[in-house]
Amino acid sequence: MDRTPFPEPEAPELESYWLYSKFEIDALVTRLCDDRVPMTVYWGRDGEFAVSQIMKVDGVRNEMHFDLPNQPLQQSQLLEAAELVCIAFVENIKMQFTIGAPRRSSDGGYPTFLCAIPERVLRLQRREYYRVRTPEGLSASCLVPYSGDRAQYESLRVLDVSVGGLAMLAYPRHFDPNVTSVIDRCYLDLPGVGTVTVRMRVAHVATSADGLSRRCGCEFVDLSPQARMMLQRYVHRLDVEQRHRGGSYKVA
Repeated sequence: MDRTPFPEPEAPELESYWLYSKFEIDALVTRLCDDRVPMTVYWGRDGEFAVSQIMKVDGVRNEMHFDLPNQPLQQSQLLEAAELVCIAFVENIKMQFTIGAPRRSSDGGYPTFLCAIPERVLRLQRREYYRVRTPEGLSASCLVPYSGDRAQYESLRVLDVSVGGLAMLAYPRHFDPNVTSVIDRCYLDLPGVGTVTVRMRVAHVATSADGLSRRCGCEFVDLSPQARMMLQRYVHRLDVEQRHRGGSYKVA
């Protein structure tokens, strides 16, 4: 099963991970609100998304207020969407739920969008790997071939990484990823650890609302023992770093 920041599909094997208890769901969304947990909100067929968070939960009215994106284009697209898919991570647990009919509102004079509390929430916990965000000081990068003869490379910023895969920020004018395609001879630079050669399969692509960038989720294919060891070392280093700073880079 996929453990990326992208929406999980409707699949029979995921049924046991859905929560339907209103008591549990109210507690979960209240925690997301109280902790101001960042959420990725997706809409549309092309995977447009924005980052938001729950600002207020009204259990009596069965409603939630979300932070409204600043960009006018994202606001209009989001408010016109028939439904929104929300993804958040709390203590290595991925939470996903769908909400419909978002309405413009406000909370204490702050612009928000309003919708009903979901009737079900998906909770998934990755047991094999955990991913970490790559902070600015130790951010990894990946050289990915984009020309037909694979002689030209583009350096993409790695947003998060695990020993199972990574997410990168790509631009359509150069590297144009296609879901299920396999990319050979990518060079992954891990600060403080070294450079590894990896083969990746594109698992998911989400386009930003302005159409200028794409978040590309990939899984490693036939990872060598040496590459696995170096990735584990890099992830461990980030984990130690975040513990020293008292923060958290961990996202799954």
